[in-house]
Amino acid sequence: MSRAERLFDLLQILRRHRRPVSGAVLAQEAGISLRTLYRDIASLQAMGAQIEGEPGIGYVLKPGFLLPPLMFSAQEIEALALGLQWVGRRTDEDMGQAARNVMAKVAAVLPADLRERMEDDAMVVGHGWERPQAVDLALLRRALNEGRKLSLAYTDEKGARTERIVWPVSLGFFESTRVLVAWCELRDGFRHFRADRIEAAEILPERLPRPRRQLMKEWRQTLLPESDSTMRYHISRSGNTRETRMSTDTKSADLVFYTNPQSRGNIVHWMLEEIGRPYTLKVLDFTTTMKAPEYLAVNPMGKVPAIRHGETIVTEAAAICTYLADAFPEANLAPEPRHRGDYYRWLFFTASCLEPATSNHVIGWDPSPDMEMRFGYGSYARVLDTLSAWLEGRTFVAGDRFTAADVLLASHLQWGMMTGMIEKRRVFEAYIEPHVNRPAAKRADEQIEKLTAQHAWKAA
Repeated sequence: MSRAERLFDLLQILRRHRRPVSGAVLAQEAGISLRTLYRDIASLQAMGAQIEGEPGIGYVLKPGFLLPPLMFSAQEIEALALGLQWVGRRTDEDMGQAARNVMAKVAAVLPADLRERMEDDAMVVGHGWERPQAVDLALLRRALNEGRKLSLAYTDEKGARTERIVWPVSLGFFESTRVLVAWCELRDGFRHFRADRIEAAEILPERLPRPRRQLMKEWRQTLLPESDSTMRYHISRSGNTRETRMSTDTKSADLVFYTNPQSRGNIVHWMLEEIGRPYTLKVLDFTTTMKAPEYLAVNPMGKVPAIRHGETIVTEAAAICTYLADAFPEANLAPEPRHRGDYYRWLFFTASCLEPATSNHVIGWDPSPDMEMRFGYGSYARVLDTLSAWLEGRTFVAGDRFTAADVLLASHLQWGMMTGMIEKRRVFEAYIEPHVNRPAAKRADEQIEKLTAQHAWKAA
């Protein structure tokens, strides 16, 4: 490495540190000796860099110092081009145009070989999951930049429409959705609003009561889930796995729940809240900890949900719900013996007929009439018609009280109708309404929302 490159790298390291940093840390990051670091600091100061500090105290680079243009490496050009492509495709039109303008400006000052590298299509950003949005994201960004309140018309996942005044905090751009973080005056707390569910928005003249950065700090503190007794859960981290102790009860170690807040694990999360016993929550990432040897020893499929109860391991949502109802009879989530036939029937109908039928249907494939006999569920229409006929006039799927079968079926119907996988029918909506509003379901929803926010913003 040349001396010029070394000095430039040192400047880049200083730019990353907003507060004074010791010479030892700088030397370690730069891969040079402390003696060389002191000489390089002196050289940069002689060139006009406003580096304040001295040996034994630390150094900080004051903002505003610019060196003459320095060249990007080929890999840096690729990273810059890929990032600008993502912004161009995944944000609003104004931000996308700004990204394209940056691409053009950077390309204009690059030498021919690097310009060709930047314009190369060896790496491309594909189209994401686009959802129609009634409100331009540029309006939300402007409210953030100006520090002003927003008036929103918002429809939640259950179709309830509300008018809210919110204090915008952050706007998250994720692969499948855009999320506005804001303090909601209606709910008196921080909430996460999916942009595709915002029906209307207006920037209000009132400024935020507190600086946005302060609100950001307060919001980050809320990402840690809380127990029903309002005691804060203890969070520990092992690798990329987040473990949440749901209770200080020593028996909580007997029941371990493996999940991800964007998975079928949410069914089991609700079930665990229904049984009312303490449990340890382990949140796994789909591509890392879920495929790690430690978890594959629990579930070789490398997917969630799964539970460990003492020495017993159970996977698959339907099996877990059934097991928990039997393992904790005091929760009364299994019916009387005379209703067990209906209970088992609809537990496994949900898992073996409803789920595969809707999964195939949503991707545009249904068995032809002459092939229906080859599939356990027959056809999508037959599955829904059979279920509709059974649920007509019923509050519970089996017997005269709520059971684990209702947890499983109501979860699938709610999610399916919300995502369009299952057509909305009056009988389905009437059946799920009292169940998804049970206190245990609400507790699970609140915890899942916080875990989702943790997962989405963990690298922010």
